[in-house]
Amino acid sequence: MFKITSITDALFAVVKIKHPVTKEDLGASITLAGPEHPARKAIEFAKQRKLRASVQKTGKLELGDPADDELDQIEKLTACTLGWDGITDDDGNVIEFSRSAAEKLYATEGLGWLRDQLTAAMGERERFIKA
Repeated sequence: MFKITSITDALFAVVKIKHPVTKEDLGASITLAGPEHPARKAIEFAKQRKLRASVQKTGKLELGDPADDELDQIEKLTACTLGWDGITDDDGNVIEFSRSAAEKLYATEGLGWLRDQLTAAMGERERFIKA
């Protein structure tokens, strides 16, 4: 027999940061909120409400500007980042986690690879399952 509650959603997962080309572990990790985490649900629901309100108002699906999509990605990653380990600045000084530090990190020019890596990880549902 299968006990249904033997598999449950995890509220978060630790994502090891990998070099974007070599896939080498860079010794840093970021803790991300899972799909069932209240912070992630709140941002997802807000986005859905905004889209639905726009469609109800105009009767049409309006596509946003790609620059806004990047800002949305930064906002979502910032809201869904619960902590990190091993992140340093160019001088090797540890960057302490905070919401503002996360927003600054994700908005840094040239770190699109990091945003994409974390966004992809957020889409991997199996990362957020406990068995």
